[in-house]
Amino acid sequence: MSALADRTHGRWPWLAAAAAPASTVALIAVRDRLGEDVRWALWTAPAALLWHQTEEWFWPGGFLPWFNREVIGSEQDEFPITRGGGLVINVAIGWGVTAAAARGGMRTPALGASALAVNVANGAMHVALAVRRRERNPGAVTSALLFLPLGVAGLAAIARDPRGGTRPVVIGLAVGAASGVGTFAAMRRRLARAAAR
Repeated sequence: MSALADRTHGRWPWLAAAAAPASTVALIAVRDRLGEDVRWALWTAPAALLWHQTEEWFWPGGFLPWFNREVIGSEQDEFPITRGGGLVINVAIGWGVTAAAARGGMRTPALGASALAVNVANGAMHVALAVRRRERNPGAVTSALLFLPLGVAGLAAIARDPRGGTRPVVIGLAVGAASGVGTFAAMRRRLARAAAR
């Protein structure tokens, strides 16, 4: 693997970094149509995710060693979250869920609320750790500038929309909380199992 792909812990972060500005330009081009209803919230989620992944993994990067070592307590850069795990979490789940939520629109408000709430939970973790440790972490800037404001505003918009309401938002918040807590618990369990061997 090339030194550049090694620095980013894989090749997919390069695709995220290329897609982030392209997705933003596409959103700007259709902003009038997206502003007509809640679609803006659902279509900004994938773009915000791409910018967040760019900050975490591409530039300035360093998410994998930071999260594994400093947050989870591992002695390895690539465990318990591995390169393959990062690919699944970020591409298969992250891109898949936010794209499906955007395409589903208000036909699937619980899916949209879930995508937004997962972004909010992720953003809250980054910002809370940055404040607590008084240092920037890979993902803190896009969390504060994109995930939190867009996610909260999007959840509020879904709650106000007659096709949405509070029920899909409550479901989304439950999914967001479960994803945050579940990720930490799963990674800590994986680390403990490896240490017990």
